[in-house]
Amino acid sequence: MTTSDTQPPTAAAPARSELRAGVISPRKALFFGLSGLALPSVMSGEGGKMALVSGWSSWLAMLLGSAMALLIALVVVRFARRHLATGSLMSYVGIEAGPRAGALTGAALLVGYVAALVLTASISLVFLFSFLRGIGLDVTGGALEALLGTALLAAGFFLSRRGIALSVNSAVILGWSSLPFVVVIMVAAIARHGVDPGPQFALQGFDAGTFTQATVMAFGIYAGFEGFTALAKETQDPRRTIPRLLVTVVATLGVASTLGVFLTLPIMMEHSDELLQGSSPLYILSEAGHVTALGSVLDLLMFVTLLSVVLVYLSEAGRVAATAAESGLLPRSLAAIDARHSTPARAMLLLTGLATGILVAFLTIGQRPIFTIFLSAAAMLSYAWFTAYVLIAVAGIVHAVRNRDLLFGALSLLSAVTTTATAVYSLADQQSGSSLRAMPWIALGAIAVLWLASLAARRARPSTAEV
Repeated sequence: MTTSDTQPPTAAAPARSELRAGVISPRKALFFGLSGLALPSVMSGEGGKMALVSGWSSWLAMLLGSAMALLIALVVVRFARRHLATGSLMSYVGIEAGPRAGALTGAALLVGYVAALVLTASISLVFLFSFLRGIGLDVTGGALEALLGTALLAAGFFLSRRGIALSVNSAVILGWSSLPFVVVIMVAAIARHGVDPGPQFALQGFDAGTFTQATVMAFGIYAGFEGFTALAKETQDPRRTIPRLLVTVVATLGVASTLGVFLTLPIMMEHSDELLQGSSPLYILSEAGHVTALGSVLDLLMFVTLLSVVLVYLSEAGRVAATAAESGLLPRSLAAIDARHSTPARAMLLLTGLATGILVAFLTIGQRPIFTIFLSAAAMLSYAWFTAYVLIAVAGIVHAVRNRDLLFGALSLLSAVTTTATAVYSLADQQSGSSLRAMPWIALGAIAVLWLASLAARRARPSTAEV
């Protein structure tokens, strides 16, 4: 449901009116948003992930991905000032470009959020099993990994359904507790190893195909950066707070991630085999800095810290899914708000169940290594949000034409063209393994199926409210 300064607010449905207004302060909203993007993990770990994809050109791919995210943020800011929406981008696109486009955006977001939960759980398992190897326990087995991943997702659901205040407080505490230790390890590793900028500035071994894929993955770390717009009704002074936070979050993560990749890439390039064997990038950094004891303990702390990301994704995704259910994209029963805790518990449970099922299938049926699951989920997440971001840019163009706003139209057009071109080129020239090549198509196929199903449901229920 949305309200806008360009149209009268619609009557509040009972389920939506139970969300508690104004319980999140601007400061907590900022830290909550950055917790959801896993700032400590991104700083220390993106160099490892991207080293396996594009090598020495990874820092430039991260910089370009960050610039693309900033363009999208500037488009979203315009809509965040005009509309208060529990459906995030789905609601914005629905208002500006029509309910069909809004439904397509909602389908992309739902696929993206499920992929994000799988990604977060797989990252957490990388840290946990890296810790176990660090203390001499060579524990393996898909069943154990599936059990622990399920436990993490279940804990996230239990905490997030208890209310937005608890979710925000827990996510902020968990999400930031590891940052000082991460900084210590990174400084120690970089001081001992050095930066070696030569191969990076020379873009040694540059390949356009893998570079574009790395740019897509870099853009993927911003997936859901706008998610706290779904908490607009629960945030204090949202028309001022949300737009400011959108730019602040993207700029902060952009600087941290680009510097993190540039400074740690030489170390990760030397230890690519260890990454593929399951060692976390953070543990590799601790070895390079001769602080392995701290790195091992921090691996365990990061496993717990990533629970904060699950909390953020579930809190945001639950509200988007409930709004989607209210508009007919999902079964109406999922729109219900828990009367005691004022949370969309049913929608959260559905998302948790889907993510758990996919993770368990990857680990037990597919018997795939955790790090490859991480890369696969990252690819799915990136293309799902690429779809949503292209649509919000198109909605920006529609809005600009309607209001004869040349500057905003040019910004939206630039964002739409760069985002679409990057995604299309990456799809047309994939150089990675067959499983990774399939992930974008699986994501796009799931979006198409969900969208078509929603259109069929709308025709069967013509009275369905707009997104």
